[in-house]
Amino acid sequence: MVRLAHFSDVHLTSRRLGWRVRDVFGKRASGWVNVALLGRGHRFRHANAVVDALLREFHARPFDHLVFSGDATTMAFENEMTEAARRLGVWDPTLPPCTAVPGNHDLYTYGAVRRRVFEFTFSAWQQGERVDLEHTYPFARKVGHVWLIAVNSATANLFPWDATGKVGDAQLGRLRKLTATLDPGPRVVVSHYPLLTRSRKPEARWHRLRDWKRVRDVAAECGVSLWLHGHKHAWYVLPAGAHQPFHSVNVGSSAQTKLWGYHEYTIEDWTLTGLRRVFDPETRRFQDQETFELELGRT
Repeated sequence: MVRLAHFSDVHLTSRRLGWRVRDVFGKRASGWVNVALLGRGHRFRHANAVVDALLREFHARPFDHLVFSGDATTMAFENEMTEAARRLGVWDPTLPPCTAVPGNHDLYTYGAVRRRVFEFTFSAWQQGERVDLEHTYPFARKVGHVWLIAVNSATANLFPWDATGKVGDAQLGRLRKLTATLDPGPRVVVSHYPLLTRSRKPEARWHRLRDWKRVRDVAAECGVSLWLHGHKHAWYVLPAGAHQPFHSVNVGSSAQTKLWGYHEYTIEDWTLTGLRRVFDPETRRFQDQETFELELGRT
């Protein structure tokens, strides 16, 4: 039996961001408007307190492994990334180990991607088996009898309104090679973007995973039975069915006001039992909300 904790989309920030002149004329300027004037900052005003409560949960409850599906930061400033890693306990040896992938806000600019800000700062949470050491993604880590497979679906984008992602053929090729080396057990992908929304449709044009069909087909070929993600801030479970041959679970935002929560997964043999725990702002603790169950396909 394996016990996992899944959290995502905490969108932490720092007081000193480290603005440079070029940022004023780039995507971060529109991001700042969204935070300061259009409500994102207000929606995440309690994020630090929620993350503190999350860490208390991770210390107190008997988890074997943590799963983080991206968007640690708001605009991928290096100061933000360092502050987010500190608050999330990336360097805390008393926490359970974690598998983490970046979200689109962690790869917010081409400079952040080029300097590999997320990968350097969160390197302790990106340990695993790879088929090509020159590339971080994908990588796999076995927890008990379960394989966690980290796939990066986030990219930097030029236009302020573009929040799309892409996995790409090169990474999918490495995914095929990697999964061919894995011994039997449930194969669980950890990524930021969903393949489909709760209505079994792709996200809106400027918010979706651009190559979702290709990614879905390759993941199915590789024996994936569960896709864990965030990106959409309201959580949902999408059982295998039309247009998606394996299950997916969106944990939503763990820190956005009134949507805040995380999931506990207990995987016994090939059965996953999920428990959603939600933040109570009065007690500053998490409480049980509801459960769900999924039968994972055998590989």
